[in-house]
Amino acid sequence: MGKIGPSGKGGIMGVIGGYHHVHIVSPDPEAVARWLGEFLGGEVTGREEPRGARNVIVRIGEAALSIRTPRPSDKIIETEGARPFGLDHICFLVDDLKAMVERMRAGGVEIAEEIFAHSGGSDAAFVVGPENVLFELIQKK
Repeated sequence: MGKIGPSGKGGIMGVIGGYHHVHIVSPDPEAVARWLGEFLGGEVTGREEPRGARNVIVRIGEAALSIRTPRPSDKIIETEGARPFGLDHICFLVDDLKAMVERMRAGGVEIAEEIFAHSGGSDAAFVVGPENVLFELIQKK
């Protein structure tokens, strides 16, 4: 398999490194940060108020999630039922999937898909987090 986009050569700009962060919009960023800390081991690394929104930055492993309130210019809709097109889920690598899923279940977290065999010999599960964000948890073998 080869590259499908700009290579960063010949004057064409490309992405350098991995992703930087993901934003979750919530009316209560602190509650989402607590959930991420309790169930995924997240640590709050900063709080800001850029562009009219409260923002809590949470580090989980090598990833950063920014949880912010809606900005005055945002057009936010709440949905029930069917999932919209767009971002589907956020995935994290974990070291003990079975124990993590059981701890989450005991804590009242909705398990969207029980542990299953994932491609490449890994095991995975899906859980529903705050604001109905879907998280995939993968344990490599």
